[in-house]
Amino acid sequence: MSLLTALIIGLTGAILMLCGDMTLYFSKDDYKHDGTLNPIIDIMKKAGTKRLYIGGMIGPVTAFLYCVGYFHLVLFAKDKFVVIGWILFLVNCLGIICGGAYHSHCANLGLIGRHEDEETLKEVTSFLDFQKKVAFGIQAFGFIGMALMIVMGWSALPRWMIVFTPLVLILLLPLVRKLPKGIHMVVCGGWTNMISVIYYAAAILCVVLNK
Repeated sequence: MSLLTALIIGLTGAILMLCGDMTLYFSKDDYKHDGTLNPIIDIMKKAGTKRLYIGGMIGPVTAFLYCVGYFHLVLFAKDKFVVIGWILFLVNCLGIICGGAYHSHCANLGLIGRHEDEETLKEVTSFLDFQKKVAFGIQAFGFIGMALMIVMGWSALPRWMIVFTPLVLILLLPLVRKLPKGIHMVVCGGWTNMISVIYYAAAILCVVLNK
């Protein structure tokens, strides 16, 4: 597999996962952050069943595309650091597989929420909170590793690419949350995947310009 192919597939996965987010909980009325999943649940429980099914199933499919895309970490790694590239490839794959499962299970919040079964919804939400911590925890290690490869010169990517890594972009979330209504729904609501869209687009640009 060529480097450019891996990056394009990764970009496709990130865009589709972003679309999956919007399929699950996009709303013209937007939502307000309160530190819980309740604002998202309120949107999803009003969504159609087919919409939730489609939005949920996008998770596992795009996680697979993400995994293929992460192979760029091996292809970009300099000869002495290929082993590190493989390790980060596997860590990021595990993280996004957990993330894809989390995305898929989010559909259950809408399906259960519409039946006003508070106890069941509470149990499912508790599990999803745990699943989110596991997925994001693993991905954090992967993102840190990706950034280190660039900063330390272990990768063929230029050091300025650190600005476009998920590790740096995720730090902008507090600012993204202050975006005006409408833009906030799409950008903030899908920020965890949009950071990968930005990263892959920048990496593709690097490859194209260096050809």
